Amino acid sequence: MILIADIILFFHFCIVIFITFGFVLIPIGYNLDWLWIKNKKLRLLHLGMMIFITFETLLGMACPLTILENNLRDINENQLFVSKWMSEIIYWDFPSKFFIVLYCLFLGWTFLMWKNYPPIKKSV
Repeated sequence: MILIADIILFFHFCIVIFITFGFVLIPIGYNLDWLWIKNKKLRLLHLGMMIFITFETLLGMACPLTILENNLRDINENQLFVSKWMSEIIYWDFPSKFFIVLYCLFLGWTFLMWKNYPPIKKSV
């Protein structure tokens, strides 16, 4: 079960990286005319993930991946080195109000990027 929990954690980590790098790479890539940045499906995925994350936080819900991982992981068992550090990067120990403000700001930033750096209508 620990291996499955680690795989879920890795997938969760990849989502965090995708969303985070999107905030930076979309404006940069748009200005450098990178076609993949203008891909509407990719941008809709980024926007949809931000909407989901923001609303689950506003509603006080935990991330389904976090719940699944926690259910699979025995609290008394040690984590592998890589999964321990991925957990440290993903899970911050701040009050929920911090995350509500943070996610709302980033959702606003995502909408602003959509307006200022719109995707092209046809998928690349």
